Amino acid sequence: AIPQSFTNNSKMEVAYVYTKKRTEFGKQCRFTDGDTQILESILPTDVYDDDYEQRNPVVTGVDTTRHWSETEVNTERVIIRNASMRHTEGGWPKDVDFTEQSDVKRFRKKVEKDEDYQYSMKSLFPMVQKCIKQNNTVNIYEEYFDAKETDHSSEPPLAKGLAVFRDPSSVARPATSVNWHPEASSGKIAVSYSVLNFQDKRL
Repeated sequence: AIPQSFTNNSKMEVAYVYTKKRTEFGKQCRFTDGDTQILESILPTDVYDDDYEQRNPVVTGVDTTRHWSETEVNTERVIIRNASMRHTEGGWPKDVDFTEQSDVKRFRKKVEKDEDYQYSMKSLFPMVQKCIKQNNTVNIYEEYFDAKETDHSSEPPLAKGLAVFRDPSSVARPATSVNWHPEASSGKIAVSYSVLNFQDKRL
């Protein structure tokens, strides 16, 4: 079944669910061009005129689709609250104090004699054994590289000087920033300098 629901959450949740089986959809319609065929031809006749009474005007509606019914139901509000629990030592009945070793041993002996416990252990043992064998086969803690760093570069890094631009000023001054023109074909650069000794009389 394929349900369709529409929900309005303005004040309360109201859902309209319409269900229809896929088998009731029918087959897919495939239309093709073909020659005109006359399936039936009924000529007019006056034989049955006496059995009917003519009415004028007549208003009627014809529908070939199935009629569907709709039902509205307002269910009771369900109150939901979140609850949490701190789990430090669980799995013990209320009459067993897990801090007392004698109570714990007594309870374990009682549980180990139960048939359900033995059946559960037999069903879980193959799964645990399979995991243990996998861990023993593949050493997940093995160090394959032994802290050895391998250089995967094809050649050592190298930098070459293509051009040297000299400062036209006679006073030596450090360059703080170099900006290139956005168009590479222009061949222009802008250099900003910073004079550390701003009180130098030569400037």
